[in-house]
This record gives sequence, C-alpha cells and structure tokens, in this order.
Amino acid sequence: MRRILFCLLLPLVLGYQSLYGQCDYITPPAVKKITFASREVTFSNVTMNGKETTYLAVKKGETVKIKAIVEAKKTGDYCPDCIVQIYWGIRGYTSVCAKSFHGYQFSKKKSSLKFSAPMEDGYYYITMGSTLDYSCKNNIYRPSCSPDAAFAVLKVGNPDPEKKITLTKAKKGGTTFLKTTLLKQGCFGNLDKIEWYFDDKKLAYDNQEEIQLTKLGTYKVIWSNCLGSVADSIMHSSDDIKVTSLSFVQGASAAEKTEIEVLLENNDNFVLKNLIFDLGKSEIRPEAQKDLDKLSEVMKNNPAMRILLEGHTDVRGAAKKNLLLSEQRVQSTKDYLVKQGVRDSNIETKGWGHQKPLLITKDVEKGKINRRVEVSVLSR
Repeated sequence: MRRILFCLLLPLVLGYQSLYGQCDYITPPAVKKITFASREVTFSNVTMNGKETTYLAVKKGETVKIKAIVEAKKTGDYCPDCIVQIYWGIRGYTSVCAKSFHGYQFSKKKSSLKFSAPMEDGYYYITMGSTLDYSCKNNIYRPSCSPDAAFAVLKVGNPDPEKKITLTKAKKGGTTFLKTTLLKQGCFGNLDKIEWYFDDKKLAYDNQEEIQLTKLGTYKVIWSNCLGSVADSIMHSSDDIKVTSLSFVQGASAAEKTEIEVLLENNDNFVLKNLIFDLGKSEIRPEAQKDLDKLSEVMKNNPAMRILLEGHTDVRGAAKKNLLLSEQRVQSTKDYLVKQGVRDSNIETKGWGHQKPLLITKDVEKGKINRRVEVSVLSR
C-alpha cells in the first residue's frame, strides 16, 4: 500500500484526451484483508469494468461494474453464534450485501455491483462494512467511511484537490442572514453535509445553506462527507444591523411572530421540531398541533403558497413497511392542514421511508429525530 501523487493523461473512447488532476489517495492491494468481530474478510480477484485492477478512472455517469471474490475466516472467539453481514460499495451512494452467514466463516463467494458513476468529480473508495443483524438489509450507509476498509478506488471525472467554501452575511429587509456556498469540493466526492455551530454549540440547521442570525457571537459552518471536511467561521458583532423579522401577516410585529412564521419567511425547507412521530405511528401528537395550526393560518393568509410534505422514518424495520409508514405520516399531516382550511391542491406529499435519516442509529430515543415530516415551500 502506498500513497501516490500523480497526473495522468488518458485517452477516452471518443478519440480525444482529458487531463486528470492530482490528488493523494491510497491504492488498495490486489488482495485486501479486513478484520471484523473475530472474522477476517478477504476481497480478491477484483475486476472493474472487466479489468483486473483495484483502480478505475471513468466519466461522470458512466456505467461501472465491479466484481470480487469474498470469503471469511475465523481469527478469534468473539460471538460464535452471531449472524454476520458483509456489505460493500460507496458509502452514502450505493452498496450490496455480499453475504449473510452464521458463525465465523464462509468459503469463497462471487459478489458484484453495477451502478452509474456519481455525477460529482472525485475519488470514491469502494469500501467494506459489516453488521451483526439477522439478515441482509441492504443500506447505502453500511460500507465504511475509512480508506482502511477500501479494496478499490473509483476516479470520476477531473477531481480538483482544493476544498473551498464561502461564508458571508446578507441582509433581507431588516434581517441579517449567513449564507454559505460550496466553491470547490476537493478530491473525495461531493461535500454533501452541512452543519452549523454557534460558539462551538451545534445548531439545528443541518444541510441548510442559509440561516438567520439571532445572537451575537461566533458562527461556524462545516461542509463534509465521510472522507473530508472544510470549515469557515464568522463573528456576528454589535456593529451589524439589529436582527428583526418580516411577517406574512400584515401588521404583525416581531414580538408577535411565531417560530413557524420565522421559518416560513426565511427558509424554503425546514423541519418542525414538534412534528415528530411515535415509533411505528402516524398520528399527529398534541404538541405538533399548535405548529400546524400556525402553518395553516399562514397558508390561508397566502393562498398562492404551495408546500411539499416529505415523510421519513428511523432505520428500524423493513424498507417496504417504512415507506408505507412515511406515506401515512405525510398524509395525516396533510389531512390535519386541510381540516384547518388549507386547500388540498396546495399540498403535495412524498414518503421516503428510511432512505434519508438525519442520524444513523437503531437507538429508539436518539433515532426519534428521523421520525419526522419536512416542509418545503414550492411557491409563495
């Protein structure tokens, strides 16, 4: 295993040449051994688009087919009766469950994965991940983030090694906002996760590119994926314009504004913190009714406003069951709003099941934030 800094000029099928950028990455060996729960998992005979290689350069969206031989052997005495699953692929993008087995080992097994290359330039590690579940439940978050778990590398397009974001203040009316933009994503795929902090305390604005400033202090934003991150910070001082708010309801003062009105005025997508569902349920909880009442009031005062409700579940349970549950949750939310006088045609719905968790966990309490309905404003 060695680190390489290189620049390649590769001919493409269409007859022209494309200059590929320079980045550091680890080239996996032809035979890769990875240990999990006293089991040594070996990946060998790797082919990428028919070539015996652990590195492949492709264009964005190009079809990729990877094959490998997978086997497991005993290395210790941890959990002899466990049922073990071996997953591999690109974390957060695509994966396959190569094998679910009882005990410590299984003999050589062929495994393959066919997918379209990501549409973002970058290096993507093909990694292994394992779980101790009862059976395969294929999930794009099963493969590991770590390059140490990689047995192949996929290069997409012309990755730029530089990671760069912007963080600027902007004013709308009398309100001050922070806006962040991704300029350069770096080599390892798209920086697709956003986290905000205020004085080193995490804020509840995940994956939002614009937030409202409400306090004096230091704000920090971090763009990341499982292999890289880049951060920027800014001080919001008393020299800035005083933070005020606009209102959809004519004559309402900033003191009279509710949290729902603030969210609607300043965001096109948000989560109502009280619109969380009990495990396996789709009924609206009492604490969420007040928020939905205010949302319906704003929509009735703005009859041109159209919204999309997107339902989600936690990662527990079967995919089909969770998809149905997420659809039931958005339908119950829509039904509540319609009963309050909102036009049925102004509300669209979409259920995602457990495909878009905010937090990967099977803990019931920690995972409750995944049992949510998100609101997106389609038109105002």
